[in-house]
Amino acid sequence: MTKSKFSNALWFFPFFLVASCSASQLDKAEIIFKCHADQPKSIDVVISKMDNSFKLAQFNIENSKFANAALISDVSKSSYHRSLVTEHSMTFTHGDSEVIVSDYYSEELNMITKETSVTIQKNGKKEYWLCDESGFSQLGSIEDF
Repeated sequence: MTKSKFSNALWFFPFFLVASCSASQLDKAEIIFKCHADQPKSIDVVISKMDNSFKLAQFNIENSKFANAALISDVSKSSYHRSLVTEHSMTFTHGDSEVIVSDYYSEELNMITKETSVTIQKNGKKEYWLCDESGFSQLGSIEDF
């Protein structure tokens, strides 16, 4: 009976090892952009960085996952700065579709404006979301490429 329990425990050991390895790989991914918005429709976007590559780790619109997120391979980053205004953006492109995430900071007119947003462009149409307070961005810490 003891041998049977021991062999059962050994049989499950590889599954725990695989699960712990997968979890440790996820721990190494750094979230650099996160956005949630309810208007014009619900959206959740998470961009992660792992080993100097960027991934659209989560992309849900109205609780439906974006089917082609894994196919997006073209990524670019740009920044714009002038006196009192800074904007950073990252664009994920696949075919004729673009997902643009950005952060905007302004001190113009003695007002501080800080916004994170997501824009989707497809077939000449644009959809825009302004992220709620839970959103954050570390796009400014990444060099343009």
